[in-house]
Amino acid sequence: MSSQNFVVPPRSWDSIGQVADQFRRNLGLESTPYMPVIDILEKVLDNQLNFVRFEVGDDHDMGGAEGLTDPNGEFIIIHQDVYEAAVNGDGRARFTVAHEIGHLFLHTGIPLARASNDGSIKPFRMSEPQANQFAAEFLMPRHLSLRHYSRAELCTVFGVSEEAASNRIKFLQSRGLI
Repeated sequence: MSSQNFVVPPRSWDSIGQVADQFRRNLGLESTPYMPVIDILEKVLDNQLNFVRFEVGDDHDMGGAEGLTDPNGEFIIIHQDVYEAAVNGDGRARFTVAHEIGHLFLHTGIPLARASNDGSIKPFRMSEPQANQFAAEFLMPRHLSLRHYSRAELCTVFGVSEEAASNRIKFLQSRGLI
């Protein structure tokens, strides 16, 4: 994930959820609570489909970034520490990987303009909130999340961090779904 935001075409949170759900269906994993994000990135998107080149990077390659997705969709780089943590099931690291997959599906081949941090741009027009929404929808899809209301249950069932689980609960509550 990057702290740099870009202005992108507007997308509703519901439309981002549809993209994430469609990807789950395409993988045949629509009923699977725990998404194997590393396997999906390495084995499916890179090796089987040759859709994107996946690399593990270090500080020299990435500076302070945890993950980078090429705007042309050619590669995704995940920082070695984040990769290792995701392999070991760390919820925050798994979210970072899903976030980068979100950039791949939502922002490949579209013009990007740097966004100011003055709050003048709405979140649905910014790359980072959109990728975060994709990650949340992909890792904790609505149709499965509604069965698990507590933060602890979401963390356990979906393999996400407490912060991601709390944000998901707030989002579902704001929609009147729980």
